[in-house]
Amino acid sequence: MLRLIASTSRRSLGSKGVQFTIVRSLNAQTTPLVLKDKSKPLRIERDLPDPTKDRFKNRIQLGLFAVAITVSLACIFNYEKTQSPIVSNSLYHMRRSQAIRDLMGDSIDFDGLVPWVYGNLNQVAGKVNISFYIRGSKDVQGIVKLVADRENKHQEFLIHDWSVSVGDETIDLLAEGGTRTL
Repeated sequence: MLRLIASTSRRSLGSKGVQFTIVRSLNAQTTPLVLKDKSKPLRIERDLPDPTKDRFKNRIQLGLFAVAITVSLACIFNYEKTQSPIVSNSLYHMRRSQAIRDLMGDSIDFDGLVPWVYGNLNQVAGKVNISFYIRGSKDVQGIVKLVADRENKHQEFLIHDWSVSVGDETIDLLAEGGTRTL
């Protein structure tokens, strides 16, 4: 049996160093401790596990892993859409629109715990066809629809449809602001 005794030593590790001393117990046997025998190779003396033993369990785990990865990727791509300058610019214009503020209230933002942007938002290809839900301080839900495109990367996006629908009422943001580009 080995015991570990700690004592302080100012010389060994600076002003507050700790020095460990190994002391053998009197009733312990004194057998030499061999850590590695270099003449014998290292080997495992047991059978390897059978990979086909839990086939059903492995398939279920693989399926759950694939679902988890798919959901994670969808959330990552949606986060990129919600942080896009096009979506941020749309929210900014809706917050500044007097007609939408009269209808929905002042603090207009995404609706729901996790905001979700539906549709295609490809700025590189120049195609935008998105919709997302918003909610204002009057606790009224609306849906924003934005359809825009551009011919090449040197042009601005040309907006074809930019509207907010609240219940039966639809507000056309193109007619209100007169802006046709993003």
